[in-house]
Amino acid sequence: MKIAVMEIILKNIYVGERLSRETTAFQATLYINGYRVGVITNDGQGGATMYRPLDDKGVALIREAEVWCRRLPPLVITGEIVNGKPVTIPMELEIYLDNLVTDWLNQKDLEPFRKKVQKKMLTAIVFGVPDKSFRVMKYRIPIAAMIRFDKGVEQLRLDIHRKVVPRLKENEKIMNTNIPAGIIRLLEVPAGKWVERMG
Repeated sequence: MKIAVMEIILKNIYVGERLSRETTAFQATLYINGYRVGVITNDGQGGATMYRPLDDKGVALIREAEVWCRRLPPLVITGEIVNGKPVTIPMELEIYLDNLVTDWLNQKDLEPFRKKVQKKMLTAIVFGVPDKSFRVMKYRIPIAAMIRFDKGVEQLRLDIHRKVVPRLKENEKIMNTNIPAGIIRLLEVPAGKWVERMG
């Protein structure tokens, strides 16, 4: 039986951080190909993720998803090297779902950082390592007001070339997503040094 692409989504994710010991303790509603399959849980004690399908269709979709996941590339654990190569684990539905929960947690942890960056960029050029660290070059007036006038755009261009670009390290970029692409072109920032979008 050939299975094309499957859409596997988790909604209503709840993570019990205090219950998490060996694994992440969570509960979530599982959707496969747009159908509400049921609930999945992990007690956080190192055991398997458990499925509670709502009906027979849910059971069938879970089985299809298990087959589909086994055809995906293996999970590469870059931190563990054996015989000079990273350890790989065959993909399974359980691993796929655990990765979805981990991605959700990582996104959640980034929200406060991203909000801070968005607030700072209203009156500053923000630069640094996306989603990790940043510095600012602050202005007295909002960036939105500056870019309305040719004089303001030219001031930004000069400041970026004199004060920001020379300070950018290899993995750093300008993070302002509040400046339109047309204006960014006028600022003549070197290729790859302006973040496209965060998140």
